[in-house]
Amino acid sequence: MNGTTMKFLTRLLLAVAGLACAASAFPEDLTTDDRQLVEMPAQTQEMMRQKMQDHLTVLSQIIAYLADNDLPAAAEIAEQRLGMSSMGKHRGTGMGPGKFMPKEMKQIGRGMHQAASRLADAADRGDLADSYSALQGVVASCAACHSGFRIR
Repeated sequence: MNGTTMKFLTRLLLAVAGLACAASAFPEDLTTDDRQLVEMPAQTQEMMRQKMQDHLTVLSQIIAYLADNDLPAAAEIAEQRLGMSSMGKHRGTGMGPGKFMPKEMKQIGRGMHQAASRLADAADRGDLADSYSALQGVVASCAACHSGFRIR
C-alpha cells in the first residue's frame, strides 16, 4: 500500500470513528437521554458550543497533519488550541464553562487537555506512534465527556 492510500485510509477510518462517537452521544429522542444535565447560562452554553466546534476542527487538522507526517504543525496546533496552554481562556469573564461543570466533567476535560499536550510533546520528538496514541487519549476524553454530560 502506498503512502497516499495509507493517508486516505487513515483519514477515512478516523472520520468514520468520529461520526460513530458523535451519533452515539446524541440520542434522537431526548426524553431518553440519560446523560447528566449541566446547567449554565445561555451565554456560557454558546461559549462552550463554539469551543467544542473548534475542538472538532482542530482534531481534523491534527489528523491531517499526522497523516501528512507534518509533526511540527500537529504539535503546534495540539498544544495551542487543545493542550494545557489553551485552558482558562474564559476564566476572567466569570462566565467560563468550567465554573459550571461538575467535578467529574472537569476531570475529563483536564484529561483531554493533558492528552493534547502529550500529543504535542510526542510530535515535537518526532514520534508518530506516540502522537497517535496520545490522539486516541484526546478522542477518548471527548467521547467520555459527551457520553456522560450534556448542557441542553
